[in-house]
Amino acid sequence: MQQIDFHFNVGSRLQYACLFVRKVWKMGKSVAVWSSDSARLADFNRRLWAFDDLSFVPHAMAGSQDAQEARVVLSEDPSRLPDSDVLLLLDESVPPDFEQLFRRFDRVVDIVSSVPEETAAARARYKIYRKLNCPLKAYDQGSR
Repeated sequence: MQQIDFHFNVGSRLQYACLFVRKVWKMGKSVAVWSSDSARLADFNRRLWAFDDLSFVPHAMAGSQDAQEARVVLSEDPSRLPDSDVLLLLDESVPPDFEQLFRRFDRVVDIVSSVPEETAAARARYKIYRKLNCPLKAYDQGSR
C-alpha cells in the first residue's frame, strides 16, 4: 500500500463511488470494492449498471463467472477480492485483517459523505489508518 486517500464531504457516497470507479476504470486500472453491508454492496452494484445513461462500468461480484475477467470486482468478503490497483472501501469500519489486506493494493480509497454518523465513523477509521505510518491524503469534495 502506497497511500490511503480519504474523499470526504461527498453528497452521495454511492453516487460518488460510481463516478470514482468509472474514472479509475477509464484509466485502465483495476478496482476492488469492499463493504461488509450486503444491502449497500447490492445498491452499489445496481448503481454501476445505471448511474449514467451514456456509460457503463463493467463489473462483477467476487466468485462469479465474470470476476476473472473484470477490472472492477465487488465483495463483502475482503479475502475474495483480487489484487487490484485500487481498493475502494464503502463501509463504516475497517476490514478484517486490514493491515494485511491493504498491502495488496497500491492505493486505498475511503469515501465519506457529509452524514454525521458516517463522518464520525470515518474519523475513527482515520485514526486507525494513521497508526499504519502510511501516507494519508484527504480530499474535501464539499469545496468543489
